[in-house]
Amino acid sequence: MKRLLLTGLCLALTLGAFADTRGDEIARQYFGLPKAKDTQASAVMTIIDRSGSRKLRKLEIYYRETAEGKDAFLSFSEPADIAGTKFLTLSHRGGSSEQRLYLPALKKTRRISSDDQGGAFVNSDFSFYDLEDRNFEDNTYTFLAENQSIADRAFEGMKFYKIEMKPKDASAPYSRTIAYVNEDDHFVYRLDCFDRRGGALLKTILFVKVENLKGYLIPTETLVENFKIGSKTLLAMSDLRVDIGLSPRIFSVQNLER
Repeated sequence: MKRLLLTGLCLALTLGAFADTRGDEIARQYFGLPKAKDTQASAVMTIIDRSGSRKLRKLEIYYRETAEGKDAFLSFSEPADIAGTKFLTLSHRGGSSEQRLYLPALKKTRRISSDDQGGAFVNSDFSFYDLEDRNFEDNTYTFLAENQSIADRAFEGMKFYKIEMKPKDASAPYSRTIAYVNEDDHFVYRLDCFDRRGGALLKTILFVKVENLKGYLIPTETLVENFKIGSKTLLAMSDLRVDIGLSPRIFSVQNLER
């Protein structure tokens, strides 16, 4: 009996170690995908509340890759009540990103603290945390399953690995995230994000349209469904350009208040 118990324990430990190793391997494949040096796009953000009412917002999006990670600059042009609002993220590998939001009505730039990252970005279902770049070392990973599917016509015929990601940052708004990684191209097409308070499913992020542009996989339609308040936000990008040599001045605090 003792030998059987010991054998079972060894098997459980071996499988657990294998699962973690495989989770790391799948995550590394995703984080190792080719990335554009920089990206520019026009976008429309559609916010749909619980009753089905819609709000449309137009913006320009700029990204660039640096040794520290992905920097981002977003500038809203419509409607009038949000026009001139700008958002900047500067990545810092191994530490929290620097995020600032410029509010034209107040003519003031607000720095987003780590405690505020779970808050809604311009009243959408994206949080400030969702707009921050992630690196492999930011999480621990556990392999959960393979040959999984996503119940949406956009992903028909695709098969996914399912891995659990737990943030190392204690201030992160999610206790864990379940990622669906495509077995063919290693891109993440779905994220199930669980609330740090209580552990309930808080939101699902679906990358419903991903385009291959010059060898880069770029999500051009992203749907966020918020189960806590019953709303949805769709971000659709167009006029996408990559590797165009964007000026570093775009990604600066000075550019926020111009």
